[in-house]
Amino acid sequence: MSATLSQNPTLIGPTTVPERPVSRRRFNPTPLILARLAGHRTALLGYSQLLVGSGGRLVLQVVYFFLLANTLSLADMGVFATVSAAGVLIGCLAGFGFQAFVMRSATGRRSSLGGYLAAYYVCFAAALPIMLALAGVLYLVLFRNVIALPGYLAIILVEVALWRQIELLVQVNNGLGRFGAASTLVSLPVGFRAAAVVAFWAMGGGSAETWSLYYLAGNAVAVAVLVVAFHPRIRMRFRPTLLKAKIRDALFFAVSYFMFLAQGEIDKLIILSLAGERTAGIYAIAIRLIDLTAVPLRPMFMMYSRKLIHAGRATRSLLRESVKIEALVAAVSTGGLLALVGLLTLWPTILGANVSAAYGMLTVIILVPAVRNLLEFHSELTFAFGHMGLRAALTASLVLIKAVAVALLITMVPSVESWSLWLNGVFAAIYGLSFVAVYGLLTRSAA
Repeated sequence: MSATLSQNPTLIGPTTVPERPVSRRRFNPTPLILARLAGHRTALLGYSQLLVGSGGRLVLQVVYFFLLANTLSLADMGVFATVSAAGVLIGCLAGFGFQAFVMRSATGRRSSLGGYLAAYYVCFAAALPIMLALAGVLYLVLFRNVIALPGYLAIILVEVALWRQIELLVQVNNGLGRFGAASTLVSLPVGFRAAAVVAFWAMGGGSAETWSLYYLAGNAVAVAVLVVAFHPRIRMRFRPTLLKAKIRDALFFAVSYFMFLAQGEIDKLIILSLAGERTAGIYAIAIRLIDLTAVPLRPMFMMYSRKLIHAGRATRSLLRESVKIEALVAAVSTGGLLALVGLLTLWPTILGANVSAAYGMLTVIILVPAVRNLLEFHSELTFAFGHMGLRAALTASLVLIKAVAVALLITMVPSVESWSLWLNGVFAAIYGLSFVAVYGLLTRSAA
């Protein structure tokens, strides 16, 4: 009966209290919209802080690059860039890869940051003799006829020791969300390098050996200042159990990081070996100019990697978002190169005579900037989701393909203009393989 009454109000008798209409609150989207805007505002503010640092770094890099490229000869520039590339690769062993866990603990589990920092520094001390021994072997094999040992060691020390410390500070401050400090950490070291090259130019320049001493001094001062100002003020306590539990994964990261950097550096070593110092210098200048296209992208990579670490696992929505970011990366990279080529077309010597020598190469390697930056983005994806095994295996395969392809091109096609054009095909193939492997695995894990 009660059910009948409630469904048919006309049957309600005079002694029955009429039902009050149910009030329906209208959905107000304003708080949700404001929350989303606040989230975007925080992200945009963090990106802006990082971009300001990157913008300052870009200006300082242009000054540094302009003076160095036009103070050293093309041959000396090739030698310096190639030794630096070798040092960067060897420096991947610094800390045996524990910097990956330092970044993760700063982002997610800050209470463990002191333990991971202590483990990193213990591993760094253990790795330093190994890195110097590897550098000595490489000197005997590749560099003993092109640069004196003291100059070689000065450059190597910067790349395997000093720059690793700066890189660690940047990662820690990014993980802690201190984007203003991280942007300063990005800019200041380049400022010290720029000051060193200004001093080198003012003293009349010289060879790669002479420049290496200025290079070492500038970076040593930078590290001393930055450690005092930006190292986290936390208690570090070394725990052997933590080291034993994480050393395997840390070494996986070190190997994968080595392979990732080798994608961008191995070609310099091959070109120096097969094409000579002058061609290596031209190629190094071209790649240095291309690297400038990544300046507005790297802050986004850092923030997106932080977002993925918080997410914990791949989802289909994140993968769709990542593909959109890839399109943006390709557009920014290619647009940056075309703008640079246009600038050099209108004013060929605006960056100096040595830089203008790389103009011909820049006009043909159109795909190289986009692929270099997209491979860096793929590396961020695999790192954020913890796929260290995939990262190591994939990058090892890509390095091998690239090394063999570049060596064959230089050997079979003697003209620099011709093999430079074919580099587009090599880089396109490398990107295709990386895309299929990375998104294939992430798609399966998101299913």
